[in-house]
Amino acid sequence: MSMTTTSVGRRGHPDARSPFPLEDQVPAMLAEDPMVRAFLAGLDEVWAPIVLTMDCFYAYLDPRTAPLDMVAYLGSWILADTVDAWNESSVRDDIARAHALFAMAGTARAIKDRLVPREAESLIINDPGTTLMSTMPTNPQDWNDSVRPVSITVRALPGATEAVRDRIRAIIRDLTPAHVVLDVVIQ
Repeated sequence: MSMTTTSVGRRGHPDARSPFPLEDQVPAMLAEDPMVRAFLAGLDEVWAPIVLTMDCFYAYLDPRTAPLDMVAYLGSWILADTVDAWNESSVRDDIARAHALFAMAGTARAIKDRLVPREAESLIINDPGTTLMSTMPTNPQDWNDSVRPVSITVRALPGATEAVRDRIRAIIRDLTPAHVVLDVVIQ
């Protein structure tokens, strides 16, 4: 699903009327002038969408009620990934709970919550728990390569295409810390 919309959005609503018409705000002497009335009517047309948007601004900050283009914008504020979106509902849900997902980033639970049940039937993560440490400064070329990779076996949904498998790999890579060596198998 693409996050771009082809609809007009919040612009171009000919029926949008300002709750505070400018014509009512000027002295009676100016309100009788046809040119002033036409000018103020034109300003009201520009002003109405701004007033109406600001009137319900709280709804624009909630991904469950905001227009889709604003949801994508909210996602960019919190660095949420909307590229691998399945549908509009999942994008809204992912952005609404992004703060909780980021708290779990780098964990097995984050990977499982992201993939199961949307793209995978099951997920098995085998973390050998090995780490390397040195109390003295060392040359990275001399480091021991005995670190075993974290093995992740994913059982994709039936009929998963190669594009879906690539997306699964990308999601796992994005949710895993950079220093972790991965061995991903997708069945």
